[in-house]
Amino acid sequence: MSTRTPSLLCRQHLTRLLLLSFVAMTLFYSCQQQKKYHISGYTNAQEGADPPIVKLVLGGKTIDSGFVHKGQFLLKGNYVDSMSKDIAYLEVTGEQPIPVILTTQPLSIDFIKRRLLEGDYLNKELNRLYDSLDSLGTEFKLKLAAIPSDSALYDAFDQNFKSSIDDYIVLAKEYCLRHPNDPVGIISSVMLLTINYESLLETVPFVRKYMGPVVLNNSEIALYLLIYDNYYRTAPGTPMVDLTLETLQDDTTRLSDHMPPGCYTLLHCWSGWCKPCLDEMPNLIKAYDIYHDRGLNMIGIFLWDEAYNQDLLLEDYQLPWTQLYDPSSQTSIAYGIYSIPEIMLIAPDGTIIARSLRGAELFSTLDSIFG
Repeated sequence: MSTRTPSLLCRQHLTRLLLLSFVAMTLFYSCQQQKKYHISGYTNAQEGADPPIVKLVLGGKTIDSGFVHKGQFLLKGNYVDSMSKDIAYLEVTGEQPIPVILTTQPLSIDFIKRRLLEGDYLNKELNRLYDSLDSLGTEFKLKLAAIPSDSALYDAFDQNFKSSIDDYIVLAKEYCLRHPNDPVGIISSVMLLTINYESLLETVPFVRKYMGPVVLNNSEIALYLLIYDNYYRTAPGTPMVDLTLETLQDDTTRLSDHMPPGCYTLLHCWSGWCKPCLDEMPNLIKAYDIYHDRGLNMIGIFLWDEAYNQDLLLEDYQLPWTQLYDPSSQTSIAYGIYSIPEIMLIAPDGTIIARSLRGAELFSTLDSIFG
């Protein structure tokens, strides 16, 4: 009897736990399902044979839609928010989406002026943030318009652009500190991390230091944090990361399959829209011509772009080294690439020797190995 009693008690205890878990989950989902939204607004989207449609998009999925009638629309219903922390996008045919924070309080949106007419505190804060961004953009345009036509236009543009970027960063940080753990904080953090990819290594520590779990657990922000971490995980002296990519014939292949034993490999990550990538191309062609016969292997990885652009560019440049395609941008995540071109040198044993090789630094590094 004594040998059966603990087993019976365990079964009873487990049954209670399962019942409590079921009740807790039922209450959790029933509470979530009671979140209601009521969004109305105005738009000048043209009504023709097909009336304009307004959509409410949450977490990348359309959760509600309706027709625009005489310039007005109304959406109302229930929603369950899981990953996006209540950040949604209101889309009207032919118009740029407007971000909104779903709330039980009524929201009213003017798509014509792109302004919030009625809403809660967080939506008003979001509206003020976007108003401030518009003001910075207008100020930047006015500065450019004031540049004399006989001046060095490029230098003046570059100087004003850098100044505007600094202003954007200050604004984003201000809103991050005001909203460290809510949807406005998510949007301002994304803004901070994407204003200028060159400053990602500086902005990630700020976000990690000051933002709360609602912000840090957002999927988009978490991705940028991962890119930041992987940049240091693939620093010189660490092993390369092998990847599955696509060939020009749309077949899948491993990156390591294109790295002959005993060879140093120059890994060139680039894109067709990237001017610095195209500016660096003559240096890469020269490096191939000089060092390939001495044992330098080269692989191009085309990412953040469409495959047809790769075909056009390869026809123009007639690049003689292996070219692969990364449609999912896994290369940039795995290697923490936040700026291109990213040119890495990998040793025969698979160790990363150097990163971000461009111009004179590319040739001095190769000279140190091949003489």
